Amino acid sequence: MDFALPRDAFHGGHCGVQAVAVAAGKTLAQTFDLFRQHGGLRIKRKRRWDGGTMYHERQRVMDALNIQFDCLPEIHMDGMTLQRFMRDVANPNHVYMVTTTGHVQLVRGSQVLDQRGVQEIGDFWGRRKRINQPVMRILAAEAAEAFDIAEAQTFGLPLFDQEGV
Repeated sequence: MDFALPRDAFHGGHCGVQAVAVAAGKTLAQTFDLFRQHGGLRIKRKRRWDGGTMYHERQRVMDALNIQFDCLPEIHMDGMTLQRFMRDVANPNHVYMVTTTGHVQLVRGSQVLDQRGVQEIGDFWGRRKRINQPVMRILAAEAAEAFDIAEAQTFGLPLFDQEGV
């Protein structure tokens, strides 16, 4: 997974759509279409839906995209600030989709990604927002990274593969 904004990103109230787009490696336009198809009646009935999503709608679209994720147990996390979650709970090698009060963002290591781009948690405007839904750990990206590491260990690096030596 490329931890960056989609190439067609723009500002607006579509943080959940954008988080799913980044996790899936899709464009924002493709992901908007998927939410219109799979998002649920609330989205389908709105004439001018601007991208606001609910937790179960994001889960439904991620399932349709075959994005593997698991939900972290909610023990002692409900009401925790985003900054504290990243410091005390999150594994820096994993990507998480975190729903806070009125916002959805992806976090990895000490970085946060939302419509404004990738920022360090200390500079992020919503670092003190409180978690109010179960946190999703994105597994597909980790599996791809693990495969790359396994492949490098199996086949080695071609440091000395020169012809004519």
